[in-house]
Amino acid sequence: MRINVRFSGAGGQGVILSSVLLAKAYGLGEDYNISQTQSYGPEARGGACKAEVVISDENIDYMKVDTADVFIAFNQAGYEKYGKTVKNDAIVLINSTLVETDSDKHFRIPATEIAEEMGKPFVVNMIMLGALTKLLPKLHYPTVEAEIMDNFAASIAGLNLDAYDKGYQYMAKQLQERNKQSA
Repeated sequence: MRINVRFSGAGGQGVILSSVLLAKAYGLGEDYNISQTQSYGPEARGGACKAEVVISDENIDYMKVDTADVFIAFNQAGYEKYGKTVKNDAIVLINSTLVETDSDKHFRIPATEIAEEMGKPFVVNMIMLGALTKLLPKLHYPTVEAEIMDNFAASIAGLNLDAYDKGYQYMAKQLQERNKQSA
């Protein structure tokens, strides 16, 4: 198994942190080989940003993601810049508050809207990570939950866990709806 994952968005949206947490969860928690790389513009905050994670049950001899099996777009610019380099059968997850697409195959989660309803607009990345966790194979909710607990101070871990859970539950409902429609 090899899964090539690409996150995209703007600096300051938590794109890189999401990818690091995903890599740690698969690598440390689920015992897979992982590689995590990142790239961002000179502006840091607000500039184009991408992060990639390679997950494999074998040694990783090539650390880059040329064509993504999984693509997560936090904003429209990231979607447009990196969305063309995904496999035809890729899992595509978009922050539907900020990303517009005509594809009915993409998974949509209004992450920015949910974060704003929570009164914490900076937890968009945790919402997206929760939704992504529900979609990925061989990744367990408690594994990612443990990484969030380990990587945040106790004073903000709870808020991030709440956002993670909201994303996970939202995606669970969306999958349930898709299953009903296809039955």
